[in-house]
Amino acid sequence: MRPEYRKNTRRSVRQGARMVSADGATLGKCLMLDVSASGARLKVETPDALPDEFTLLLSRGGQLRRQCGVAWRSGTAIGVYFHQDTPIKKK
Repeated sequence: MRPEYRKNTRRSVRQGARMVSADGATLGKCLMLDVSASGARLKVETPDALPDEFTLLLSRGGQLRRQCGVAWRSGTAIGVYFHQDTPIKKK
């Protein structure tokens, strides 16, 4: 069994989300597979094509969002950490 390095416990979810770049361009859709207070694992089509930083839109209208940095990439998924100094909801 692998050692656990996460600071926060993750819980399994299956929630669709959208990814957008800093300039607001759509990067694509993803499926959030698990989430914690500090990050998430996302199923994506092309992990290597995504920038190292992007915004994850968690609600249909984009009001609920998190600024993310990529922690790791695999064949079909990425691990992201949430920037703690950004607001969760867009006003």
